[in-house]
Amino acid sequence: MNCEKIEELLSPYLENEVSLEEKAEVENHLKICGSCSALFSFLKETTASLADFPELEPGRDLLSRLYAIPIKKKKFRFNLDFLLKPSLQPVLAVASVFLILFSFYFFNPDRKYINQSISRQFHRGYSQLEKLYAKTGTLTDNLGAYKDDFLVSLKRINPLSRNED
Repeated sequence: MNCEKIEELLSPYLENEVSLEEKAEVENHLKICGSCSALFSFLKETTASLADFPELEPGRDLLSRLYAIPIKKKKFRFNLDFLLKPSLQPVLAVASVFLILFSFYFFNPDRKYINQSISRQFHRGYSQLEKLYAKTGTLTDNLGAYKDDFLVSLKRINPLSRNED
């Protein structure tokens, strides 16, 4: 058995809190291992010297003063201190920009023209996206014809040879 496991069992062994199997293992190991037996004797001496210390009882005056300390009950109080945290500043900045844009949009007398402009820009972007998608479709069709030739040429390349072809 390794010393690390025995070192973990020494304190419970000293207090008789181990099973019979573990007790036998610890005793057998202590007979063999000098460093573990020295550690066990040190633990025994320390426990014996600590047992000589008297237990102190607090005086009645101290206990009465401790019991007289009032327990502060935390009252629920709503405050806005959490808004001052630095981690919320970007969120608050985005929220304020959003509220400004929201107010400009809804309180603008020319909201109908703004809607038309937004719709026009959206449809222009959508048509450009359709054109781009169509171009990529033709590009992939053209590349599909060369796919087999490209794969064959890749298989012929030997990375270990030093041909300058």
